[in-house]
Amino acid sequence: MFDHAYGSYMKHAYPADELMPLSCRGRVRGMEPSRGDVDDALGKFSLTLIDTLDTLVVLNKLDEFEDAVRKVVLGVRLDNDVVVSVFETNIRVLGGLLGGHIMADMLKAQSVRLQWYKGELLHLARDLGYRLLPAFNTTSGLPYPRVNLKYGVLSPNSRTGTELDTCTACAGTMILEFAALSRLTQETVFEDTARRALDVLWEKRQKGNDLVGTVINIHNGDWVRRDSGVGAGIDSYYEYLMKAYILLGDDTYLERFNAHYMAIMKYISQPPLLLNVHMHNPTVSIRSWMDSLLAFFPGLQVLRGDLKPAIETHEMLYQVTKQHKFLPEAFTSDFAVYWAQHPLRPEFAESTYFLYKATRDPYYLQVGKSIVESLNEYARVACGFAAVQDVRTGRHEDRMDSFFLAEMFKYLYLLFSEKRDLPLDIDDYIFTTEAHLLPLSLSTARPPCPRNMTMFRRGHGEEEIFTRSCPSAQTLFPNNPTFTRTIRDAHKQLLQPGAERLALFRGIEFPLHDTRMEPLEILKNMGLTLLPLGDRSMQLTGIRHKVKGSLVLSEPYQACAAISNQKEVQGKMALAQRGECMFATKARNLQEAGASGVIFIDNAEGSCSEEMVLFQMVGDGSTGDIVIPLVFLFQKEGQVLLDALSQHRNVDVLLATKPMFLGEEKTDQPLSASQLHKAATETRTMMLTSAPDQA
Repeated sequence: MFDHAYGSYMKHAYPADELMPLSCRGRVRGMEPSRGDVDDALGKFSLTLIDTLDTLVVLNKLDEFEDAVRKVVLGVRLDNDVVVSVFETNIRVLGGLLGGHIMADMLKAQSVRLQWYKGELLHLARDLGYRLLPAFNTTSGLPYPRVNLKYGVLSPNSRTGTELDTCTACAGTMILEFAALSRLTQETVFEDTARRALDVLWEKRQKGNDLVGTVINIHNGDWVRRDSGVGAGIDSYYEYLMKAYILLGDDTYLERFNAHYMAIMKYISQPPLLLNVHMHNPTVSIRSWMDSLLAFFPGLQVLRGDLKPAIETHEMLYQVTKQHKFLPEAFTSDFAVYWAQHPLRPEFAESTYFLYKATRDPYYLQVGKSIVESLNEYARVACGFAAVQDVRTGRHEDRMDSFFLAEMFKYLYLLFSEKRDLPLDIDDYIFTTEAHLLPLSLSTARPPCPRNMTMFRRGHGEEEIFTRSCPSAQTLFPNNPTFTRTIRDAHKQLLQPGAERLALFRGIEFPLHDTRMEPLEILKNMGLTLLPLGDRSMQLTGIRHKVKGSLVLSEPYQACAAISNQKEVQGKMALAQRGECMFATKARNLQEAGASGVIFIDNAEGSCSEEMVLFQMVGDGSTGDIVIPLVFLFQKEGQVLLDALSQHRNVDVLLATKPMFLGEEKTDQPLSASQLHKAATETRTMMLTSAPDQA
C-alpha cells in the first residue's frame, strides 16, 4: 500500500507538493483552482517528499530514504515568494526536516549508509525556522496565521500581515519542533518564541474552569471564538503540552496539561462523546456534533494513563467508521453524517496504535485491519489513494494530502510490526502531531532555564492526576483480563439498528414548546405564572420554597458594576440584562445591593425558549457565596415582565418550582438562611432554559 502511494507521488507528482491521484499529476500552487485555506500548506517545497522522510526509515526503506534525502538537499528551496500557513509549515515541513535529519544522523552513526551526510537537512530546518519567526512579531507574541517565505509578514510584498486572529492549535503547536530546532542548533530563539506563545494561551484561559477558546486575537489576546473542545482548532495545543513535558522534562507543561485535562473531563467529556462547550458557560454542550480531528484524543489519554475513557471514545469512533466505512469529517451525537468528507485522516489509526501498545488487546489489530481494508477497497485508485468526497456515496476527491504518507502508514506499520522489524527503538522517540520522530534525548541537550511561570493550582483530584502518568492495565483494572472488552461492550449498542438511545449529551428534560404558544403560556410551562393582583399590579407565581418580591430594574441594567439604585433594589426582585460580564458577577452585585432575587433577561433581540438550544446559567467556578435565587428568561418571555412593569405601578413576583394557580398560594413565612439557599439552588436548577452564550 505504501509503495503504491509513495511510488505514485514520485512518478506522477514529484517535485510538486502533492499528488492529485485522480488526475495522475502533481498539485502546484497557482496552477490549479484555489481551494482556499487548504492550499496554505503548499509552498513549492516538495511537501509530500519532506513529510515522508522518517516514514521511509520506520518502514525500513533505507535506499528510498537516502535517495529522498539527496533530492531534498539538492532540489528544495525555501525562499519562494509564497504565503503559507505557519502551523502547517511547522508541523509538516519543519517537523519533516527535523525527523529526516535525526534519522539520517542515526543511520550515519550506525555506519549503515549516508556517510556523505553533513547535516544538510538541519541547515534547511534552521533556514525555515528563521523564515517562520517573523510571524511572531505581534504585540502578544501569538503568531500570525500566515507568513511569506521570502518577504515575511509586514513587508509591502508579503501579501499577509492583515490577519487579526489565529486558532489556539495554530499558536500552541510549535513547541516540539521549535524546541528541537533550538536544542539541535544551540540557538535558543526558537524554543523561547514558542514558549512565549504558550504562556499567552495559558494566561488567557478561563481561570474559573481552565478552558480555552478556539480562536484568539493575536494582537490583544481576546477570545474571538469561545467554544471549547478537543477537536479542530484546539486539538494539538493539548497534545503539545503533554508531549513537551515528555520531550523536554519541564514540569510546567505537565501542570498546565493536567489543569486543562481536568476541565476537559469535567465539562467536555461525556463518555463516549466529546462535545464542545462555551468556555464561560461549560456545563451544557453548545453543539451536538463532533469533528473527526478529535479522534486523536484517545491516544493522548493513553499517554496520560487514562485508559477507560480512551477505550470508550475509541469504541464510539470505531462504530462510526463501521457504519460509514470511514470517519466523516463531522458526525452528530447520534452518529449520523454531518460533514461527509474524509480526506484520509490518520487520527483514528493513531489512537488505535496507542491503545494496542497500552493493552496488547488483539481487538485493536482487527480495528487496524478494518482500516487497511477500507483504504484498499474504497480509497485506492490507479495513481495512489484518493480522499473521499462523500462517505455516503463513495465519491472521490482529487487529493492525497502529505499527512497520509507521513502518519497513516507509519501508525499502521507500527501497529502490526514487532520491535525486531524496526530499524530503531520506537520507544526512544516522541511523535509530533504529524507523527515525526524526535528523540527523548533532547531533554538533556540544554538544561531548562529557571522561569517565572503561572503554576497549576493544586486541588481536588490532583494526586490522582500526578501519579497516574502512564497506563498500567493491571493497576487500573485488577483481576479483569478482559477489561477492554467490558468497557467496549457497554457502548456497542449505541449503533445497533433500532436500538433506543438515551440522550447522550448534557442538558435537561424540557417540554417541547408549541410554536403557537404565547409568552404567557411559555412562562406558565416554566413554572412561572403572571397573575393580576388588582390596583394595577401583577404577580408572577412559581416555586415550592416561594421567594417573593416586587420587580425593579437594576441600574446599571446589565449589573456588571456596583448597583446605583440600591435603595430601590433592597428587598426587591431585580431585573437585569444579560451581557458584558458573567452571571455570577451580576448576581453578586445585586445580592450585595440587597436584592431578594434576580431575573436575567436575554440581550438577543427576539430570542425565545422554543427556538434556542438548551443552556444553563453557570458561575465562575466558585458560586457558593450566591444564595439568592436566579432565573433566566429569553427576550420574548422577559418582555412580558418589562411590559407589565411599564403598565403597572407594582409587579410582585413569586418564584416557585411548579406552576401555581390563583387561590393555591399560601401566606409566605420568612425563610431561614438554609431555606433561602435551598430555594436559590432549586430555582437555578429549575431555570435551565435555552441560550448558547455567556451572561
